[in-house]
Amino acid sequence: MKNYKIVITFFLLWLTIQFDSEAENVLAYVSILTLGLLHGANDIKLLTRRGSTGTTSSYKILVTYVAFVLCVGVLFYILPVLALFVFVVISGFHFGEEHLHDKFTMGTRLLTYFFTTYGMLILFLIFYFNAEATSTIIYEITSYDLPDSFFLIGIGLLGISTLIFSLVVYKNKNKEVSYIEEFVYILVFIALFKMANLLWSFAIYFVIWHAIPSLSGQIRFLYGNTSFASVVKYLKSSFVYWLLSITGVFSLYFYLRDDLYLFNAIFFAFLATITFPHVWVINSMKSKK
Repeated sequence: MKNYKIVITFFLLWLTIQFDSEAENVLAYVSILTLGLLHGANDIKLLTRRGSTGTTSSYKILVTYVAFVLCVGVLFYILPVLALFVFVVISGFHFGEEHLHDKFTMGTRLLTYFFTTYGMLILFLIFYFNAEATSTIIYEITSYDLPDSFFLIGIGLLGISTLIFSLVVYKNKNKEVSYIEEFVYILVFIALFKMANLLWSFAIYFVIWHAIPSLSGQIRFLYGNTSFASVVKYLKSSFVYWLLSITGVFSLYFYLRDDLYLFNAIFFAFLATITFPHVWVINSMKSKK
């Protein structure tokens, strides 16, 4: 799978050179609203599958999940700074877990820190190379204007932390881990994020390096393989939830289409509200493997 990710990433890097920022945004929205949202549209099914030996009903799972999403939404409304901070940390862990989880056999708290710092490093690289757009969105959400040095300092601290954790876990000597390869990936990401705008940078990493591998893992977890029949089953079971999400996003765009910065801010907040419970679901799924 890593070979296809590298090939597609380089293709999209070339594509970035061909298009202007507006075209990049269109491609980003299409990617996020299709494969991006789809990879989180089957959480209820995953929870039901995970709890299939218990007595919890699908209805109670759905109510709990929706309540979780609403609570996160309320948190963004009353404490946006805290909510955004927790979102970045949780998303960092989620990205790092998907990228590195299968490369380690030990299940320790140390790996949780490693996954989190690695994933947050990726996010801060995206933020740094698109600092102006990122700061504008953060201001729309929190009313705080971050200094230009904030993201660079974050990259330095997260880079050092990731390096330290990688050296500590190296004693595990897992044959599937190639630190040179991972370093090359970081260099590729830097080149990509430097050339693409904020939304397109996020979309490429989110969809190619996170959503598609996650979809593959979810399908295997639910149906035992990634055959065409299994993919169709996954699409059928997730279609309603995906359609509801798409409808919500388009409704939001209809009302805020004249203020794209505000729309992007709320769009990222929307992604955050569904990310929190999704991370819990995927972490539970991986712990059961």
